[in-house]
Amino acid sequence: MSIPQTPTRKTDPTNLAPELKNTPLGRGSSTHASSDGFNDLYQRTVHPWLFADISKHKQTTFDRMMAWMLHFSLPTELRDSVDPYHLFNQCLNKVLPICNDQDLLNHLQSYCEVEGGETARYAPFTNACNRALSLLEEVDVPHLGKGSPFNILFQRNDPNVLDGVHGSLKSKRKPDIVITSLACARRIWGGGTDIEWNAAIKHCHEKPVDLQWHDVLCSWEFKRTKKVISLPSRKYGTKLYRNISCVNDVGTMDPPTKPDVPSPHRMNFHFTASSIKSHPVNFIYLAKPNQAPRTEEPPLVQLASYAAEMLCRGPAVNHCINVLVVDDVVWLWWYDRQGAIQCTGINFLDDLPRFLVLLLVLQRFSTMDLWGFNPELDPIVVQYHSGNLPLDQTENVSQEPFDLEIPVEGGKFKVNLDPKKNEYSRHTLVGRGTRVFQGSEGILFRDPANPEVLMNEKARHAAIKIYWPDSSRPSEQTVVQKAREAAETIDPGLLDNLPEIYGACTLSKYETGRIRKFLDLWDLDTETKERVYRSRTLNIIISEWLEPLWKLPPYNFMLAWYDIVRCHFAMWIAGVKHCDPSEGNMLYREKGNKNHGVLNDWDLGVLDGLNDHKGLERTGTVPFMALDLLGRKFWLGGIRREYRHDLESFIWMLPWAVFCYEDCQRKEPPDEMRPWRTGNYEQCRRYKVDFTRTMSEFIEEQRIPSQWIKIWPLVVRLMFRVNNDYNARLQMAFYGPVEEDSPQQVYLDLLEFIEEAIRKPPYGPMEIPFPDDHLMNIPQLPDHASTETPVRGRGRGRGRARGRGRAQAQFGGGDRGAGSTEANLDSERSTSGSRRSARIKADEEKKRQEAEGKKRREAEEERKRRETEERKRQAAETKKRGKK
Repeated sequence: MSIPQTPTRKTDPTNLAPELKNTPLGRGSSTHASSDGFNDLYQRTVHPWLFADISKHKQTTFDRMMAWMLHFSLPTELRDSVDPYHLFNQCLNKVLPICNDQDLLNHLQSYCEVEGGETARYAPFTNACNRALSLLEEVDVPHLGKGSPFNILFQRNDPNVLDGVHGSLKSKRKPDIVITSLACARRIWGGGTDIEWNAAIKHCHEKPVDLQWHDVLCSWEFKRTKKVISLPSRKYGTKLYRNISCVNDVGTMDPPTKPDVPSPHRMNFHFTASSIKSHPVNFIYLAKPNQAPRTEEPPLVQLASYAAEMLCRGPAVNHCINVLVVDDVVWLWWYDRQGAIQCTGINFLDDLPRFLVLLLVLQRFSTMDLWGFNPELDPIVVQYHSGNLPLDQTENVSQEPFDLEIPVEGGKFKVNLDPKKNEYSRHTLVGRGTRVFQGSEGILFRDPANPEVLMNEKARHAAIKIYWPDSSRPSEQTVVQKAREAAETIDPGLLDNLPEIYGACTLSKYETGRIRKFLDLWDLDTETKERVYRSRTLNIIISEWLEPLWKLPPYNFMLAWYDIVRCHFAMWIAGVKHCDPSEGNMLYREKGNKNHGVLNDWDLGVLDGLNDHKGLERTGTVPFMALDLLGRKFWLGGIRREYRHDLESFIWMLPWAVFCYEDCQRKEPPDEMRPWRTGNYEQCRRYKVDFTRTMSEFIEEQRIPSQWIKIWPLVVRLMFRVNNDYNARLQMAFYGPVEEDSPQQVYLDLLEFIEEAIRKPPYGPMEIPFPDDHLMNIPQLPDHASTETPVRGRGRGRGRARGRGRAQAQFGGGDRGAGSTEANLDSERSTSGSRRSARIKADEEKKRQEAEGKKRREAEEERKRRETEERKRQAAETKKRGKK
């Protein structure tokens, strides 16, 4: 039997046959976003990645979820003293009389018997739910009281299309029915503030005119597989009548609607996790023989697309709740940045009391944060739904600016956040959900209770970063602070290459782990095999506003690029590891008539001695990741992240810059590089390797932008070096583990390679933009350095070479602005001598450390041998005394 398809407009591009590319290592929408995001937000593009997100969802029972929502709704002071399961049973008994309301039963009877497609059921379902809400409003529930704080109501949306804005991309989605507030109903239907709830619901079964995503409190997706449903004639009770299992295969077209039994209407082909990983398939589902293939999307993936829109509709959304309705069965889904949670289904006709409890709990949500809106980061939307805004100010409330205050030492940092100045955002469902805004008129001010300090001490623009990091990681502000402390010890000049944070805070009350602990939804640690509760926490950082590196001309770009590479190395040897070099993390600041490269976004950083890690973190931005990491072994946790991996990421940014940065403008990459932007790691590696094989053709084809032509030979040699090293390591791996060089050795090798590349044929002598002493200034931890940076095995630097070298040809200048570099043979010889001296020192240091390590191992083995002999001696004496 064919299921009616949700109607779509003929001109809607979502009608096009969707294509799903092979994603053997796909990790969902967050991974695709980290690879520079989607090219468009059509359903055929986004749905496969959303499928990967929700296929890893957690499951719980309907009753347990209701207990959580009741616990969540209680005032904070009562949550530890009130048993939510007992409260749930009280609610069931309270709603039993409503089950016999004749008007409610008439609406449900109409829902069961109405002819036509699924759209014909919208009106009777909406009317039934609104009738139930009107009756539930008078139910006095212990600790929850009476009434509806936001006067929620059910409103038909289909065929209205809701627009979403995600940076430069726009999306169009069409939920069937939504829950909204009376304030929204007054806006879309008119009548002013005088219109009452009972009058507003008379229009709810009609199509609204201009619903927006901030109007939606909860979305409901419908599917019809049965022509007629029978309304139960029995007496209702509090005991669960039918237990309907969760939908394990979220790609199926027809979820099961019978108790723990697969649906007889399920299609012959299913979109499963194994199929998406092993076969390139189209998002087309086969019906019965001799029937045309159906091109609609699975309902649960459609529901997830609404959740993605809801989680991305503001600076920060804590969570959202959506419901799937198939005939007479409902499944409730909870989404947040950690993932999705599905409840077992209930038949809302057989188990009407439980369905009424669901409506009762939603009606009693007393604050907007229960619906997922964040009062601190969506204050205008909260006022809107509360009915506290004049109707003439409710049109685009999600775009209204507001003041945000962040505590700092001795005071607060106040900044005006304008949602329209969204500098970075990605369409995601799971993950950090990073959003960056440019704050206007930032003001650093002290506490008014401190009279000796003047207000408005500083005023400047700022970057406002809002994201959901993993709670097990140290906060980004902590990592940056440790990096700045290390920079002061190694070389204070490195502070110019690190971001400055004005203020930061962690809103732990919104952590995603709370619901998972309550529902006992734990993860299994892959290494310890122990139960762990993962969590993400909302974090806000206000920092100095920096400009992207692509706004610099090539000469200044290369100087800033090396600034960042040098800073990254210095932090690595100090035990502060960035672990995510990418285009978006490379910025610059102008200071003292010079442009200083800045390594930004340390939210995935690792602190040696503080992080409980083994170097197996699966982090990175796909287009710039090292070739070694673009494979299955890394994503299974089998490759330890080394310094050379991060260094290779910086090198991959050079060809990207050549082809994507022109005349200080960002442009789209060429065809050879566009496939790098993917969540498919193996595909990215394959295209990057192919790119290194065709680089020699770019000059012949005159495809190198003229302003980059002088730097291209160095880029080519570095790419060849990366590819050759990768192939060599593959061959060596056949003979056993490959020994890793120290970070100091890898860094010195890079400097030596660059120096040789600019001097030797076939490409040198080359015009290269590194001025006097730039390459030779090698960061090194000072002997017996005293620092609070938590480092492990810090030791002495491998080499320290400070030469005075000049390139053999000039490249438009020698200073960071527009100076010049001239050939100087004596300086060149001095440079080579300094480099050889540094290599000798590095070799000596390596031998010294190996010798010390050998002594420590021998001493440990001797200690263990003595302990074993002592245990044997004591055992022998004990045995001897026993015989006597």
